[in-house]
Formats: sequence, C-alpha cells, structure tokens
Amino acid sequence: MHILVVDDDSSLCTSLSYYLERHGYTVHSASDALQALDVMERHPVGFVITDYLMPHLDGIHFTEIVKADPRFRSIPVLLITAVVDGAVTDKSMRKGVALTLQKPVDVGQLLNLVRFAE
Repeated sequence: MHILVVDDDSSLCTSLSYYLERHGYTVHSASDALQALDVMERHPVGFVITDYLMPHLDGIHFTEIVKADPRFRSIPVLLITAVVDGAVTDKSMRKGVALTLQKPVDVGQLLNLVRFAE
C-alpha cells in the first residue's frame, strides 16, 4: 500500500516515513496540503496521515478537499495533532477524518491503524 505523510515538520515526516517503509509500505511525503494534493494526482495513495496545523490549509480542510473528490473519497485519513481539543476531533470526524492521534505519535499504534486500514 502507498501511504502519504503530510507534515510541515520535516523531521517528523522523515521519521514516520522511515518507520513505515521499514514495515514494507511505499511512502510519499509532502510538507503541506497543496503539495499533498499534487502527490495524490501522481501516485496511487491508499492511506493518508496528515498533520492538523500546517501552512496554506490545515489538515481538516485538506481532508475536506480529499473527501470531496470522488477519486479519493474512499482513502482513509488519519489526523495527527499536538492540539488537545475535543472540538478539533469532532470537527475532523465530521469532515471525513477516520481517526485522530495525539503527538507525540505512538508509532506502534500508528502501524496497527495502518494495518487495520489495509
């Protein structure tokens, strides 16, 4: 499965990508939502991991755009965030986010969620 990791924190993006690749996944990365949409146009993405707070578009707005496109509607989106706020989680789920994980990300839990989505 191809996974897209979207985060403006390059070190987190790199570490998540490395971890997922070590477990057999093909990983594409993007530093913001606009770049991520471009990646999705060019690669067969089956799962998206996106940060909440990013430049240009936040992760919830990005998910809303993804879910509005019939080509991408069925792709699960996982939101990672340092913001501890139930309202963010509620809003993200209404806009199509499948799950929300708090930062720092527990990579074991992340891997289990990716495997469950396959």
